[in-house]
Amino acid sequence: MSALETLGRVPRLDLRGFVSPVQRLERFSEAIGVEVWCKRDDIGSVGLAGNKVRKLEVELAHAVAYGATHLVAEGSRLSNATRAVAAASAALGLKCTLLLCHDEPHEPVGNLMLDGLFGADLRLVGDVSWTDLARHSVSVVSELEQSGERVYRLPIGCASERSCLGFALAYGELCQQMREHGRNAGTIVHASSSGGTHAGLVLGNALHGFETDIRGIVVAEDVYSDVVGTYLSFARGGARLIDAEVELTRDHINVTQAYVGEGYGLPADGIYEAIDLLATKEGLLVDPVYSGKAIAAIIDLAAKGELNGPVVFWHTGGYHALFDPRYAKRIWSALDRLAGILL
Repeated sequence: MSALETLGRVPRLDLRGFVSPVQRLERFSEAIGVEVWCKRDDIGSVGLAGNKVRKLEVELAHAVAYGATHLVAEGSRLSNATRAVAAASAALGLKCTLLLCHDEPHEPVGNLMLDGLFGADLRLVGDVSWTDLARHSVSVVSELEQSGERVYRLPIGCASERSCLGFALAYGELCQQMREHGRNAGTIVHASSSGGTHAGLVLGNALHGFETDIRGIVVAEDVYSDVVGTYLSFARGGARLIDAEVELTRDHINVTQAYVGEGYGLPADGIYEAIDLLATKEGLLVDPVYSGKAIAAIIDLAAKGELNGPVVFWHTGGYHALFDPRYAKRIWSALDRLAGILL
């Protein structure tokens, strides 16, 4: 059996309900001078849209087989991953505890609101490092296990060797869709932080003969001391799980931190203009924390002539941050055409 056949038989749940479409962004492409398509992982069943769902389909199939009764996940209070875990827990009838860091919220907005609505037990631990957050998580797992729960802990961003297989499968899905349109993806650009999405796409690309340039736009600093090495370890680990004999090196991990800006969840050059351009040209929404930085990168790289088309923007979701008053006010005030409409 080939590695691709083994990959196709990896146990997974269906949390999305359908295959996300791919569409050509005609007016956006014309505006930036490069042919751009969009893989719409921003749409899906309520609460579960976004790239984290593909990871959870594989990871939670393993958790269910393990007999888990309680999921524990950690991340920022802005996290798309923890929101997806909370929603998946509700859909699967599992208990859920979320360990959330970064600034303490004053209002229940964005993903935090959704976390609560999905019934997760929220543990806000303040502005701590990822390392300290992991320590909190380990302590909570121990607490829950002592109370009789069978706990399955999910890492930052739900990124792991197993979960990246969800995006190795997704790469093949995109290839088929693009062929149906008579096109092949020259470059895939996506927002990246914990690395599962990038690792999976790199592995999928390798399994299909390295047809595409996979470019990850890192949106958070200091997630790992060695970003490239960690992403590579996920991809290699995923390959081992399906007995794939592919040679993967650090050169296959094409990521940039040039668009992080002031940091995770903080402004970056061109971000508001990118959000505005995509919205007015295509009616598509991206957020300032995550996917918007990938669009800003596409615009900048296109202007520099550094993209090999056709380009596929893998929309990883996360538009919920647009409704956080802090971000909404910044975006609104940054757009000249909206100046003066609201006081």
